[in-house]
Amino acid sequence: MAACSVEGYDETSEEIAAANDELIGGTPALESQYASTVLAGGCTAAKVGPRHFLTAAHCVDDLYTATVEPWFGPGGIYSVSADNTPPISPYVDLTIQQTYIHPQWIADCTAARAAGAPDCGVNVLNPGYTPDLAVVVVNELSPTIPAAVVDGAAVAVGDPVVATGYGCETPGAGMSNVFKLQNLTAAASSILNHPGSYVSGTAINDVAASYVLTPGYYASTSYASLCPGDSGGPLYRQSSTDLIVVGVNAYYTFPSAPGSNPSQTNWHTRLDTSARYTVTSWLQGLGVSVINGGTAPTCTDGVQNGTETDVDCGGTCTADCANGDTCSVNADCTSANCVAGVCQPSSGTTPCASLCTSPTVFTSASYNSGNLGTGARCFETTANLTGANCGNFASGRTFEVNNTVVSCTGGNITLPAKRNGGYCFEASAGNQAWAYFSTW
Repeated sequence: MAACSVEGYDETSEEIAAANDELIGGTPALESQYASTVLAGGCTAAKVGPRHFLTAAHCVDDLYTATVEPWFGPGGIYSVSADNTPPISPYVDLTIQQTYIHPQWIADCTAARAAGAPDCGVNVLNPGYTPDLAVVVVNELSPTIPAAVVDGAAVAVGDPVVATGYGCETPGAGMSNVFKLQNLTAAASSILNHPGSYVSGTAINDVAASYVLTPGYYASTSYASLCPGDSGGPLYRQSSTDLIVVGVNAYYTFPSAPGSNPSQTNWHTRLDTSARYTVTSWLQGLGVSVINGGTAPTCTDGVQNGTETDVDCGGTCTADCANGDTCSVNADCTSANCVAGVCQPSSGTTPCASLCTSPTVFTSASYNSGNLGTGARCFETTANLTGANCGNFASGRTFEVNNTVVSCTGGNITLPAKRNGGYCFEASAGNQAWAYFSTW
């Protein structure tokens, strides 16, 4: 379980990358444990939304330009695996829609470079105020990997947490690709006050405002230390049933003579509403699932969240998704044609194309079907409708508008987006001969 490859205050990124820090401690996880944790791109990450993966900024950034590394840009491949033991298999190749790095990291990286820093690795992580966070949003869904939620409630000193990661685990070794975890307890800021620590004075409290702190293996063999490859890994609240993320593996301190010693402290970027910088609302704005401090997702908030398959459409939203938007099933799309996770044009040009055959066509916005009888019926129109209602559907008989099921109990219904320029009304067969619908 561990974090970035940063070992000492004055090292360059090249030296950091070559450091032989080791993960000591922790327990190999069962396949069923914390299954939203994945190995991705040489780091650890967590699935925290339908198409969202949370990781560390230093896992995806260009240390020299304060931007996202090109291969993590749109169209890049994000290979992830939730397998727990080597050889890691299978990987799922996901296409990157966009990678977002927390804006404070970008700002501090830019400032560090302008001040003459050779790169933005340790120069931004030290003294550790900057949220080391990134979100990778992909085009495809990954239904075999469960999504965790981010908890906006603060982690208090003494709270039980679980550190996780795929990093190295023996002295001098590279990444082990073994998913390990360790129950820990959130520590007070005073944990940073030790021989060899490069944080002192008021900076100690500032660091604690940005990071959840946990004790490393050097402090006690009952703990575990972060190690290269565990960067970006989620810190969970201890729970036997829920996947609740409260931090992201980022950094650490070492004893006075680091050598081959494990870390003395571990740092996990805070995700709560009381963190030094705004983190929770930034995550939610990207579509990450947030509880306790975030607002409940809606179908009109301008971001993809909740059950939506794209921004404010699909899933349980009334609005269906346009061609080119992502989808899970045909009903997510205005075209009622979801192919390989993307809404595609329907196979025809009329509202009922590919939904039903030989529909009854009406041209006036004001229309009443009368009693529908007991057989399946289909109607279409390209009239500019402003409303509709339906009633007397019961006992499993359904009514759909543009492939979206609506409730017909005599009240008005909300019309979905037009399909091929109009609306297709479908009543399934049923015994309620007096079922009806009307439009205006």
